[in-house]
Amino acid sequence: MAAEPNKKKPRTFQCRDGLWMQFEQMARELECSVDYLINDAMKQYARQRGYTAIASSASLAPPSAPTAAPPAGPPPIAAPPPPLAAPPPPPARTAPPPLPGAPGGFGPGAAAPPPPLAPPPPPVTSRAPLPPPPGRAPPPPMPGRRPGPPTAPPGRVAPPPMPGMVSSAPPPRAPAGGLSIQYQGEVFRINKDRFIIGRGKQSSDLTIKDPNVSRQHAMIEFLNGQYYIVDMGSTNGVEYNGQRVQRKAIHEGDTFRVCDHELRFSYQ
Repeated sequence: MAAEPNKKKPRTFQCRDGLWMQFEQMARELECSVDYLINDAMKQYARQRGYTAIASSASLAPPSAPTAAPPAGPPPIAAPPPPLAAPPPPPARTAPPPLPGAPGGFGPGAAAPPPPLAPPPPPVTSRAPLPPPPGRAPPPPMPGRRPGPPTAPPGRVAPPPMPGMVSSAPPPRAPAGGLSIQYQGEVFRINKDRFIIGRGKQSSDLTIKDPNVSRQHAMIEFLNGQYYIVDMGSTNGVEYNGQRVQRKAIHEGDTFRVCDHELRFSYQ
């Protein structure tokens, strides 16, 4: 008789303490059990790998929390009153008739309008040199200098560049010895600006045969004269001294862990 696919049985597996503490915290926040989270994680992982999940989501559904009735909203705001009608414009005022004898009037005693102003003189375009005052002779020219209009000062010339200065910075260069990776007794030389480490044979430069390693797990990047190790969004990440890192500069003798695999870097 075939076993029931939805029947649960106790299992035993090895798990890191930090990961188990995270699952316990998630279970308290989501108000469900750790068993549910582990079963759901295994189901999602199987779907990503192309396997059909056997357990149904209905049998592993977390206990539903009582739904609270939505709070009553504030009463609707009454529509504003219609705007008041604009007041009628004031009647136009008419100018009073001019008094007899006042300027601008048309009566027999009205004064004559003032004559029009003369047009302004044309603008002066050039000024003639003023004559010297009477009784004073102009100063004699200085010896060795020809009389004439003053010459304009010569334009400034850019100073020559100082010796040893370069107009543009040279492109960054890799260290003299280059960078290499020691993995399982073999040495892999990094000969490009982006060196891929992963599980895929065709998509990576250093292939690690481990199902826990992503197809493109990490990348060795050369930027501004320095090598960096970059996590490419992998599932299990990259660790350095027991801590997960996203991007870190590589120094002589650094050792990084990709899952259970150690990668040692050297510039010699």
